[in-house]
Amino acid sequence: MFIYLYQNLKWESLCWHCNFPTVFTNGLPFLGHKVTLSPVLYISTESDFGQLQDRYKTLGLTPKKDSLFIIDRDGKTNISIFNHDWKIADFAGDKTTNKLVIIDMLKDMDLGISYDINDFQDVAQKLILKLRELCEKYNLTILFTHHLNKRNETLGSTAFDACIDGKITLFETRNDHNHLIMKVINRDFPRFDIDLKRNENQTFKISNPVEDDELDENLIFFIKYASLKQDFEFTPTSIIHDAKLKTTALRFGRMLNANMDLLQREGLHITKNRTSDKRIYRCVYEEPNLEDDE
Repeated sequence: MFIYLYQNLKWESLCWHCNFPTVFTNGLPFLGHKVTLSPVLYISTESDFGQLQDRYKTLGLTPKKDSLFIIDRDGKTNISIFNHDWKIADFAGDKTTNKLVIIDMLKDMDLGISYDINDFQDVAQKLILKLRELCEKYNLTILFTHHLNKRNETLGSTAFDACIDGKITLFETRNDHNHLIMKVINRDFPRFDIDLKRNENQTFKISNPVEDDELDENLIFFIKYASLKQDFEFTPTSIIHDAKLKTTALRFGRMLNANMDLLQREGLHITKNRTSDKRIYRCVYEEPNLEDDE
């Protein structure tokens, strides 16, 4: 199988890519989710081995011995998959266990084919097919990085979205470059969004409103509304009108999903049910137990 990461961050945020190998090689949780311990082959067309080492030191990341393998462009204009076929075969080993390969990025990767990223047939029947052949030949999971356009949509053909097994989209919010949204879509589990904050060392963590100096005013308005209504159903669109929230339905939906634990501590017990055309939430309010905070 293969998944891919879309991002519109500048290359200075390479930590996002660097953190992936460390997470899998050390078996560390990834943004609150368990991962399967796996060696990683990291193929970088953007940076050389020395630059990657420097970034690892800056971030304080240390992969386990003999668990992270790197192929860089070695001063060449691109990386030919044929020149490194034996390395991939050696990494795959006896092929009894699935292993992770990260390609960062597909740009400047020579896969022995020519294709136009704006052409659906080229991407679906040439590029993606070639990657699937590598997955099946060596029993690999491939994660490759790709850029977004200015609308935070897939750059190039929609075949990138249609033909993959999963997608992780990462983009900065308009008003705060240290606030990021990560969208995860995968065929094996429900899609979800995560709010992230960028730390001083350029690593990311899940945004925790409790740590903020001031709670978002829209959540405060929502809590007040819930304490008056007690038991009610709503959609993100209806609630921004009923509770007079100063935000959009899309942004409030993300905020709501990212702050379920916080709202439950405030006495709001929220469940959700998806219909054919929309997602309906039900909120039941109970007076919060103040003794839990003592």
